[in-house]
Parts: sequence; structure tokens; C-alpha cells
Amino acid sequence: MKSSRILYIIYMAIMLLVVGLIAITPLIAFQDEATSEIFYKLFSPACHQKLSRSLCLFQNENAYFISDCTPQTGVFVPNDSSILSSETDGTKGYKFPVCSRDVALYFAMLLGGAVYPFIRKIEEKQMLPAIYFIAAISPIALDGIVQLASIIGILPPYESTNLIRMVTGGLAGFAAAIYIIPIIMSLFSRD
Repeated sequence: MKSSRILYIIYMAIMLLVVGLIAITPLIAFQDEATSEIFYKLFSPACHQKLSRSLCLFQNENAYFISDCTPQTGVFVPNDSSILSSETDGTKGYKFPVCSRDVALYFAMLLGGAVYPFIRKIEEKQMLPAIYFIAAISPIALDGIVQLASIIGILPPYESTNLIRMVTGGLAGFAAAIYIIPIIMSLFSRD
């Protein structure tokens, strides 16, 4: 098997593992909150894990559904990173171990990797022009800068919604996959 195929499989396996751990963490929390804390700690260096900026997996009458952990009011909520669960209308939910933006980012990196062989050759080492990547990450940067500027008082109060976070994270994650795979090929492929 060509080294480029092996590298691609490794990339996809890593992304499947990351996305799988993200998806399974709240399910584990429903069964054993203490055990789930291992996974929350595992992801804590990669994400702020703010409850107010996260999605929760809720369980209602033997059915699961995903929704915002807290109402999206447009107001910054400090110091809610250590809270694992939320309750809405008597339904308990556990947050994913990364915020809504990161959930979309990692899922999009997996999706981008899955789509990659249909739009480019896996062994391709030449990256697309950087302007496409800059265009794809500009919305995430703009949203983050505006939020930060509002927190420190330069701009009026603004807190983006989970929907905005997911759209910007998804764009950045998909683009990241399209650029990461050729970088991996350039660095490690012997083909």
C-alpha cells in the first residue's frame, strides 16, 4: 500500500477517534459522571468548555436530542466552564467536552477528510492557494475578535450564538482538512 494511503488512513482514524470521543462523552456522563470527567479533562487543554457556549445532549423519555446547554441571550457568562450538565424544562443534559464551535470544527475536519479523495488526489502534495484558507477562517477570526472587543469594552456587548459558532467552526474545520492532508503528504509521504 502506498505511504500516502496509509497517511490518509491515519488522519481519518485520528479524526474518527477525536469525533467519537466528543460524541460519546455526554453519553458516558449519563451513566457515570465521575468517569466522564476523565474525557472532559482530556479535552480541556483544547477548549474553554464554557457551558454557555456549548451544546448539550439531552435525554427525554428514552430519546436523546442535542440543543444549546443554556439560552443564547447574547450576554457573556463568566466562569461556567466547570459545569457539566444543564437542565431545561425538567430535562437533564450533559455538555459535549468541547464548545459548539469546536464540535463543528472537528466534525468538519472529519467530513473534509472524507470528501478529500473526491476533490483531490490523496497523494497530492501541492496545497491550494492560501487565499482560500484565509477566506474560510476569516469568519471565525472576525467573530472571535468582535466578542473579545466587546468583553474588554471596545465594542458594545456582543456574544455570538452557538449557531454562528458552529457555522464559523465548520467552515474553518473543513478548510483545515483540505490544507492539512497535503501538508501531511509533503512531510511524510514517500510516494
